[in-house]
Amino acid sequence: MSLIKFKYLRKQRIAILILILTLTSMLFSITAYSFLGFYNGFTSYVGEGKGVIAIYSKAGSTPFTGIVPITAVNKIASVKGVIATSPEVIAPSMINGQSVFVRGVLPQELAQLNQITITQGSSLNLNNTDSAIIGQGAAQRLNLKTGDNILVISVLSQKYVQLQIKGIFQTSSSLNDEVLVPLYVGQWLRGLTYNEVTLIRVKIDPAQTNANQLYQVIANHTQTAKPSPSPTPTSEAQKELQALIPLTSSGINIQNIGVEESQQFMSSYLDRYGISQDTLIILSIIVLVFASGTATCAMALFIRQHSSDIDILRSIGASTKKIKIDLSLKMLVWALIATTIGTVISALLLIIFQKIGYLQVLSHTITFQLDPLIIVANIILLSLLIMINVARAELKQ
Repeated sequence: MSLIKFKYLRKQRIAILILILTLTSMLFSITAYSFLGFYNGFTSYVGEGKGVIAIYSKAGSTPFTGIVPITAVNKIASVKGVIATSPEVIAPSMINGQSVFVRGVLPQELAQLNQITITQGSSLNLNNTDSAIIGQGAAQRLNLKTGDNILVISVLSQKYVQLQIKGIFQTSSSLNDEVLVPLYVGQWLRGLTYNEVTLIRVKIDPAQTNANQLYQVIANHTQTAKPSPSPTPTSEAQKELQALIPLTSSGINIQNIGVEESQQFMSSYLDRYGISQDTLIILSIIVLVFASGTATCAMALFIRQHSSDIDILRSIGASTKKIKIDLSLKMLVWALIATTIGTVISALLLIIFQKIGYLQVLSHTITFQLDPLIIVANIILLSLLIMINVARAELKQ
């Protein structure tokens, strides 16, 4: 006897069950994509790709509070395989009552690490100490346009500065949610001397050098003597650094210096607090387990509502095993439908939330990307839930 062709389940009740499974799938998808979006966005904060190296302070509790001697630029600028060195100062600040990250940079060096397209106004020069350019995302969030004057108040120091928006830029990196200023302005806001930065990003040719080699170069040339006038600049970064302010060579405590690939550098901060990609997926699964309580009750109710129909099947010779197999197969199909609908709706909601600025961490927009692993995990977990509940269902013998 084929139960597949026998219509003993009510369409209205099937629709309600699919709706509940869809809501369960949506909750898992939104949670998982939000967590992974945060993780991927945070780990790619200082640069995407394997060709970007971060020189940072191990003593800093966050990527924004470390201090690195700018002397390290002199050490590695001439190393074979180093394409560009970008010393940067990250200053958490307030503009128009909203939090935003202001980044002090050397414009020419930064342009070699991140592709920046000016959409309005003009680009930033190192001597534009009264000007700033702002990412398109930050401009929309702060409602700013070219020519506007802004008062930037530093969060980490009692400093402020008034700047004029010189241009608005577009980039695919996290810089799109930041304000860029000349390096010296960033140092002022952050409360650093002209010989200190938050971190140094280095673009390299991986075939010629790597993070370990750069660390060794810095370690081999560590200076412990008193500060002295810096040597004649040999790289573009050094020339830009000394364009306005004469720098002095300062000592480097190699014990406090870290040199890692950018994503590994950011991951290490998350690891300090026990946050990893696997951990976030497990948390998402836990959310689904709690949410599955409603789905479990719905499936149990669905089976009880059809108890009279199931009794009829039993009376004409259908075995309990055969009925349970049939119910499982049908529900697995519904789970696949629910997962598909839940994923689509979750993606649309996240895209909408992203566009209106609700998906943000540390003033940076979380980028939503479909992940096949989450979709597969969603289907597997719902399928297990269905099979367990059908197997536990008590059908009359």
